[in-house]
Amino acid sequence: MESLETALKLAAASKPAEHIRNVCLVAHVDHGKTSFADSLVSANAVISSRMAGKLRYMDSREDEQTRGITMKSSGISLLCEPLLINLIDSPGHVDFSGEVTSALILSDIALLLVDVIEGICSQTEALIRQVIRNGQVMILVINKIDRLRVELKMSSSEAYQHMARLIEGVNSCISQVLGGIVLEDDTWGNIEEAEEKLHFDPAKGNVIFSSALHSYAFGCEDFATLAAEKMKVEKSILLPAMFGDFWIDSTGTIRDSAAAKNKATMFERIVLEPLWKLHDLGLVDNDVTLLSEAAKKLGFTLKSRRANEAFDELMRSWLPLPKASFRAVARAPNVRSTFETQHRLDHLTGHRLDHPLRPFVLGCDSTRMTIVFVVKLLQTEDKSLNSRRAICRILSGTLRKGDKLFVLQQHGSSEVTSTKIDRISILRGRDTIPTDTVTSGMVCAIDAEILLQNTTLCSESDYPCLKIGSQTGEALVRVSVSTQQLDDMVELREKLKLLALLDTSLKVMELENGELAMVTAGEVHLQKCIKDLNDLGLVDLDVSEPIVPFMETVMEDVNLSAPQITEQETDCRIRDALHIKLRIAPLGSTVIEFLGKNAILLFAIRRGEADQTEVDDFQRKLTLVCTESLPTLKGTWWYRKPKDLIETMIERIWAFGPDRARSNILFNNVESYDRDLIWRKTEFGVRRYDQALVGGFELFCNSGPLCNEIMHGVAVIVEEWTVDEEDGAIGGQMMSAMKATCSAAAKKLALRLVAAMYKCTVTTASQALGKVHAVLSQRKSKVGEGSWISFGWSVLSPVLSEDINEATNLFEVVSLMPVVESFSFCDQLRKFTSGMASAQLQFSHWQVIDEDPYWTPTTLEEVEEFGLKGDSPNHARGYMDAVKRRKGLPTEDLIVESAEKQRNLKKNK
Repeated sequence: MESLETALKLAAASKPAEHIRNVCLVAHVDHGKTSFADSLVSANAVISSRMAGKLRYMDSREDEQTRGITMKSSGISLLCEPLLINLIDSPGHVDFSGEVTSALILSDIALLLVDVIEGICSQTEALIRQVIRNGQVMILVINKIDRLRVELKMSSSEAYQHMARLIEGVNSCISQVLGGIVLEDDTWGNIEEAEEKLHFDPAKGNVIFSSALHSYAFGCEDFATLAAEKMKVEKSILLPAMFGDFWIDSTGTIRDSAAAKNKATMFERIVLEPLWKLHDLGLVDNDVTLLSEAAKKLGFTLKSRRANEAFDELMRSWLPLPKASFRAVARAPNVRSTFETQHRLDHLTGHRLDHPLRPFVLGCDSTRMTIVFVVKLLQTEDKSLNSRRAICRILSGTLRKGDKLFVLQQHGSSEVTSTKIDRISILRGRDTIPTDTVTSGMVCAIDAEILLQNTTLCSESDYPCLKIGSQTGEALVRVSVSTQQLDDMVELREKLKLLALLDTSLKVMELENGELAMVTAGEVHLQKCIKDLNDLGLVDLDVSEPIVPFMETVMEDVNLSAPQITEQETDCRIRDALHIKLRIAPLGSTVIEFLGKNAILLFAIRRGEADQTEVDDFQRKLTLVCTESLPTLKGTWWYRKPKDLIETMIERIWAFGPDRARSNILFNNVESYDRDLIWRKTEFGVRRYDQALVGGFELFCNSGPLCNEIMHGVAVIVEEWTVDEEDGAIGGQMMSAMKATCSAAAKKLALRLVAAMYKCTVTTASQALGKVHAVLSQRKSKVGEGSWISFGWSVLSPVLSEDINEATNLFEVVSLMPVVESFSFCDQLRKFTSGMASAQLQFSHWQVIDEDPYWTPTTLEEVEEFGLKGDSPNHARGYMDAVKRRKGLPTEDLIVESAEKQRNLKKNK
């Protein structure tokens, strides 16, 4: 073991960039990443090869082992001469997408594992999209192929056709993702060339067939080598025909059209037929004697006496998983050549072609300036904030213990901060190996006083930082956390700060009433965070019921006439000192989506930190989007407005919404008021009390008129604003007057709630299908395409799709479910179906509840259908009242129904 540590230290300090590979394992949950990693780890004798696939060595947390899923990324450095491979294992559960993003930033090669039976799942598609956007190389690993024979009893022909369809499906998914990306970014060039590079083909060597549980894997070339020796044919002739519609005739000639002539393909004859015979002997018939005889023919002597153990021993020896994996990885780009792909380098430098660090990253030279990118913070032994540990990647130069590095700032910032590297460690899964030097291209852990996620450390201070957008799950589920002892609240606050640094998907905030709140990505993520707090020494915690936020918006009403829309103006007068006239209008889904995609840039614009080139480009695109979409919003003030007017209003935008509600815009339509533009500095300046008006707009955005939730997709158009600047009392009333005016104007339009929605994918046996629909209907899941039945969400909902997986004969039911209805859904589903169904919840989008919270029957037909009081359930009203009760706001609930005079029961009158 000592010699291995010494070799690792030497390799980490001196390996050339050509011999270093950074690899990440990515897959949908339960597709076998951690079991696959076990076999790769066993190649360096860290664990026994007999335990590979069963130990789950990279899952170091107790709850990871208990649940059987990975919750955090972990890394290990492996030696496979002449290569040094830094392997990162990432989670597959959608709640931990931030961990997956960190793992992908560190790596250049993505091993994409796909369960051969379950096929392409929701998370698989998301990972393919993310890897392609990052410009990384993908290697497809078709895992669990043993199940095709042992569980599904497929013949070699059926198994070949099944795997061929799976590879076609993955390639089709890549083409769809590329089509969407090319439409957004024209720098990708010819889509056919990009598809040719990314598509998987076993003959190209970028597809591996494996069974992580039994620790074997192979590529087509493994069997092409064996067949070439036996058939006395060149391997280069056999390899292109190993996977495809090719067959061999009696003379040994390779021919095509195997399916048309009803011939077994070469993959069936050469690969699957001998493989299936071994599976039958070892895992179906449990015949150790015949299995040992087959092993001797292959040149191996088995020591195990049990059939399943003997099968594992034979497959590990004959088709070792590390050999096939490392061979595919060796062909992939190294840590230097990976950045020769333009999109890979663009992703790292924030698409800045003139970024001064580009030549250093492209060179990856150990003798040049040191550049370190900090990706993910780790928990240190002392559990304090003074000394921080982080996983980082050395992009250039050589890092030594004791080096002083500068924390690079945004472009144009003059602040200079430096930090000292106290310790450098090589990653070894659950442990680390201290070392003194690491070379360029390495992934390692460092200890320093000043470390933050997504920061750039450099040996020189005169450069801007690298900009890599971090992609995390939507934080939706909020709980309040407190301790039973008030003396422990200070410790709780510090531990929450630490947890927020370690977990990028977690948001921690202190509410106005002094409560400490955690906002997590989902129910599983929430349970992990509470377990982390327990591990940090906080055991007796009081955790509130989960709270899911809503948003409020205004909708267009196509039945409104032009005079009615004109009457939506709202005036506010306070004596003769203040007059505000404004109107509210919806922005439309296209503009809202555009603002959401540019949330980070809007954040920078508000703080004056945005690059002017990016601001100009954003203004141009926003103008284009608005001029195309806003005039088409029938039933709004925007309808058929001329292009010149909208362009002028975009130029004169007063402010964007606050950080929590960025998809709202305040427009300056006051003809007599030319103020400083938010796009660039002008000579106009701002009028006194200008910021008070903006402050009132932000108060309105943070507290809507329905139930004080944030506003979403609302335009506030100020048409008149006069103020007596000599009146000193008016300054204190300006913000509240602006907020009240905006609320009054919003009430003149159709107000609606906006709910967060999960995409719910349920896998179930046919006999439990009815019970699955019953549980979904209880959770108000959306069924069928189009809007909800009746005036809102129907209790009896169909599903978005319901297909059967022909390989497993299991149904896959896909529906949309409100996040607020999702708590304990998986437990309820397992209980109702007796464990025959499982569900995966993934955030989908924000959905407008097309139901008026204040609706009551008015027409004769409505009264006949719903009753005089509208007794049918109004889900929007229910959600609104629940939020009001939680916030202590008044509701219109009837405390006493059907009240009548009560008689005094006493007999003595």
